[in-house]
Amino acid sequence: MKTKKIGMFVLAIICVMGFCLDFAHASYLGNTQISFERAIEIAFGRAGGNGTVKEVEWNLKYGQPIYEVEIYRNGQKYEIKIDGLTGEVFSSKSKQTYKTPAGLTVSQITSAKSNELVKIAVNMVGGGTIVNIEWEQKTFGTIVDIKIINNGVKHEVKINPVTSEIVQHKQKPKAKYY
Repeated sequence: MKTKKIGMFVLAIICVMGFCLDFAHASYLGNTQISFERAIEIAFGRAGGNGTVKEVEWNLKYGQPIYEVEIYRNGQKYEIKIDGLTGEVFSSKSKQTYKTPAGLTVSQITSAKSNELVKIAVNMVGGGTIVNIEWEQKTFGTIVDIKIINNGVKHEVKINPVTSEIVQHKQKPKAKYY
């Protein structure tokens, strides 16, 4: 009986530690070394100068942090992928376009603000691992879409970055792991 109680106690500690580790993961975006601000600078450099930023996305793919930045500049649409550890551009595509969509306010996209919004989302869903953070410009304004895996369930939390208000929460059971 005593062995069973000790086993249950150890299991409880492991569960609590697992939750804490996942929650801690949320506050620093995994092992990402490059900030949102730096990723945008790198993307502007690859695009040949400043432009209209339509989207900035951070993903955790197979444990690897990756930024994807979409920029419109001089009639070209640039899609640039950046290693979140080294800042190396490992994919860059451009194509001609005749539209320039409304852009994000670049000064608004900061790692500090992203971390603040991530904490709101993680608290709302009760913990988990962050797998995606996406800043996007919609017709009605800027939205930050945060995807979290918690106990096999994928949560998608959309937050207004100006008011820090959660505007939508969706769940999908049996989440695909990144």
